[in-house]
Amino acid sequence: MLVENEYFNLYVIEEEVLIDLKKTGYPLKSFDMIINQHPRIKITSFPSLRKALTEVGNGHKIGIFSPLIEVKVAPDKMKAEVVIHMTITEFQSEKHHLLSLVRKSLEANGIVSGMLDLSEDDLFPGTSIIAAIGRHPEKGEDAKITYIEKPEKKPVIREDGLADYYEMNFVKHVKEGDWLGEKIPPTEGKPGKDIFGAPIHAIPGDDEKLRYDRKSVVEVEEQGKIVLRALIGGALEFIEDAVSVGAHLTINGDVGPETGSIQFDGAVTVHGTIMAGYSVNATGDISIEGNEGVTNAKEICSSEGDLYIRGGVFGGGISVIEASGDIFLKHANNCKLFAKNIHVGLYILGCDVIGETVVVDKNRGKIIGGQIDALFRIECGYAGNAHERTTHLIAKGIDKDLIYKEVQQLALELKELQKTDEQLNAQLSMIEGVRATQLRGEQASAYEKLKMTLQAGREKMLELDRKIQAGLYKIKTATPPRIEVAREAYPGVIIQVGSKSSLLNKTTKGVFEVIDNVLNV
Repeated sequence: MLVENEYFNLYVIEEEVLIDLKKTGYPLKSFDMIINQHPRIKITSFPSLRKALTEVGNGHKIGIFSPLIEVKVAPDKMKAEVVIHMTITEFQSEKHHLLSLVRKSLEANGIVSGMLDLSEDDLFPGTSIIAAIGRHPEKGEDAKITYIEKPEKKPVIREDGLADYYEMNFVKHVKEGDWLGEKIPPTEGKPGKDIFGAPIHAIPGDDEKLRYDRKSVVEVEEQGKIVLRALIGGALEFIEDAVSVGAHLTINGDVGPETGSIQFDGAVTVHGTIMAGYSVNATGDISIEGNEGVTNAKEICSSEGDLYIRGGVFGGGISVIEASGDIFLKHANNCKLFAKNIHVGLYILGCDVIGETVVVDKNRGKIIGGQIDALFRIECGYAGNAHERTTHLIAKGIDKDLIYKEVQQLALELKELQKTDEQLNAQLSMIEGVRATQLRGEQASAYEKLKMTLQAGREKMLELDRKIQAGLYKIKTATPPRIEVAREAYPGVIIQVGSKSSLLNKTTKGVFEVIDNVLNV
């Protein structure tokens, strides 16, 4: 019996708190005082309490009678809290016994691990006190991957701050067996344990795949590491961030009568020059190392890489220099240059140049004569000359609306191909499921033709998807076209940005761009 008065009897039977109501009229708010005097009472339903105080009768269940030391376990079994259900007076008188009671309550609930070393000062009635904490598993270290340093194809910056376009480590040669990278595997981590003593598996570190070309690079285990080594000697390459070794042709002298013109599937390094009328065509990077440069060569073309000519080009009106990537030159004289980005140290004289960006050293670099067609940006120190030689500088920019229309048209084509693919695939599935192995003669031939048509369609879909993604990337990353002449632009220079153009009639300099549909010349 907890409370007995003229209104009700409040008592406990098997941890249930019950009321026998004798008469109504007991204020509900006054019941708070009883709860304060008996902190072990936990009301589970206030509507039930209200009913118990307004309907005369026996055995109204209103709550539960909490243990003196209540143990609360977190759902993940990694933490236990205790609540001491006592009045302040009871707590003060029993304080010296409570630490042992807390421990016994934890043990009675099966808690055997992670119990904290509590002191009497940590205890207080009516509040949750953290009494046990499990040991969380520790994650292992992630895999650590290191690759051979990627050759950086850019001019060396000298102490005076100028770019040196004559010294570049353009093609890095590796030998068979050379180290190209390694991975230190992830560690297993450390296991944990919950408060009931159950083990928790360790969390291994995150693994990561080594990215390499399996035709030219091999992985081997060495001293607990996975090491990448070159299967062949050749030119170090990174293709879509995967390390590889490409075929590398080295010409220790000149390309000329002794070698003939060069056609090579890989990278080419020429330590001399390319003589008049001869060509070098390669899929990989091309590096012409001779200090004297190239004079009247017919063609130098890298179909998939970059191109570097240490000494520059005297083209004689016939030389074509082309790369799918970037071109780096000391100078260019009376030739044609085609590349994504074109970097020149001293000058471009009387050349036809096409690229996304054309950069000639802004401190001393000159563009004189010819026509420079850039998609986004042209930079130089000087444009034209004091003799007012006609020099065309054109930064076209891109028509985003036109590209978007092209992307939409490609998307429609892709959708039609996908429909056709579904139909052909359904036909193929029917044949394979019924009698593909029994086909003979014309039927077998038709079956093979169907498979080839399906494969060709899927290759076309991949190609269309690549074009769509490329178009969307162009729209997203396109920058407004601009031309910058840092030192002097002479009369006779034609500045064209987008569709706006102007012929200079006096010396000027600056950044030329279209602002509010007006070219700021």
